[in-house]
Amino acid sequence: MVFRTRKRTLSMEGCELFNIAHSDVSPPAQNRFPCMRSIIFNLFTSDFDIKLEKSKDSFRLGTCSLYSFLSDKQKQEIPTFFNNAMTNLVYLILVDEGKINTRQRIRSNINFYYCLAEIAFKNGDHNTVILLKAALENTAIKRLKLKPLKRQKQLTKKFEDAYGTFMNCNAGHLKQMLDNNGDVDNFLPSLVILLMHLNKTREYAKCYEKLGKFPTALQNKQNQLQNIADKYYNTYKNYQDEIIDLYLKDPSELELLKGVTGKTVSAKLYELSLLVDEN
Repeated sequence: MVFRTRKRTLSMEGCELFNIAHSDVSPPAQNRFPCMRSIIFNLFTSDFDIKLEKSKDSFRLGTCSLYSFLSDKQKQEIPTFFNNAMTNLVYLILVDEGKINTRQRIRSNINFYYCLAEIAFKNGDHNTVILLKAALENTAIKRLKLKPLKRQKQLTKKFEDAYGTFMNCNAGHLKQMLDNNGDVDNFLPSLVILLMHLNKTREYAKCYEKLGKFPTALQNKQNQLQNIADKYYNTYKNYQDEIIDLYLKDPSELELLKGVTGKTVSAKLYELSLLVDEN
């Protein structure tokens, strides 16, 4: 008989930040004499799969809630939400239940987030994919020099082909946003990428105006990006209460980061990753 290899599940702290109740990750209670369908479900559905599915739904809801902050009064909060979430994810990769992880556990955590990113990509939740990608490429993770699985290499290439990288301002994702035909249900763009290009085109337009010029193409692109932002805001403006704690949690309050030296949170994360080698 062939048994499935048991994959490691999401930590309790991760469930809390993703707004997943621990009691919600188990399948419904079964009768004393379960039907064949229930038996098959228990044989081939692991806790890993259940938490992956719950996380996919939670992250998507979190993405939708972020669009409700696209008003002029609140959009300046979005970069902070992104930085909070990215830092919290890196922390969750390195730490479980208040303890520094072994390299093997970190590999398992990385695998979970790659699986989550793959599902989010298929479901059009590009905001989640780019967030997870940023966390997985963080210096605190990269310095461990863990050999990626073949599937992880394929996904990294797939994401970069689709979005570009932060080095080229994710130009591919900008094109995706501009080419999207108003499908706000199945295409969920990255908020930080949208705002980055919106702010950039606005500043460029101001500079040209000061020089007495008015480039039509640049102004049209700015208007198009603003229309995109307005459309997502109007669609999801009532989702603000659905934001997940991953975006709200101040990383400086994370227990193990409090005792690590470093002037910035990024520096503290790096110092935390150095402790992995001692574990």
